[in-house]
Amino acid sequence: MKYIFIGDIHGKIADVEVALAKPGKKIFVGDFIDSFNHPVEDHEKCYDLVFQAIDKGEAEAIYGNHELSYLMPTQHRCSGYSEERQMLMTHYGPRIREKFKPYILLKPDLLVSHAGLTETLWRSFGLTFDNLSETLAEWWPDLRSPMHFIGRYRGGRNNVGGMFWCDYNVEFRPIEGLTQIFGHTPGRGIRHRANEYCIDCLDTSPDTFLELEAYAD
Repeated sequence: MKYIFIGDIHGKIADVEVALAKPGKKIFVGDFIDSFNHPVEDHEKCYDLVFQAIDKGEAEAIYGNHELSYLMPTQHRCSGYSEERQMLMTHYGPRIREKFKPYILLKPDLLVSHAGLTETLWRSFGLTFDNLSETLAEWWPDLRSPMHFIGRYRGGRNNVGGMFWCDYNVEFRPIEGLTQIFGHTPGRGIRHRANEYCIDCLDTSPDTFLELEAYAD
């Protein structure tokens, strides 16, 4: 199956529309909310478009740290936070919780998340390909788990960030044998090194999406 992976949207309606028009299954890696350039109505439209595509079976979406900063009150507030957007997220929260996922394991060795899983956490917490799926499922609802770590570089108290906060430039280290696709750390164009793709590039490279052939297990 052909997959289209879309980086952090932050209110960019045109990028959502272009992505949804492409043939193949679309996977959005989160952060639809919070922009210094787009009004709250644009964020609302982006969510509505993606909700419709999910309902049709044409797309999937992952929480970003910007979603979680509104929906999980103990989370670190992200840049761009506003009371007006809080009202939107309070209204949209039930649908986001229903339709969004914390991560997607397309295969045991292909992980899609918002910010990536760094080798530091993999090694420190004894992760293996045999226990990865079970461990991530256990970590997700526990806000104290490594999945939700916020590294000092991003204003948190942990040595490195978890799967919603890991900074690609400073904290991320690849995991041998695990292909990863994620956003979160902005850059110019899709960055690909070793076996990972960082696709947070829509601010500098509009309509630039990662297109891959992959088969879910």
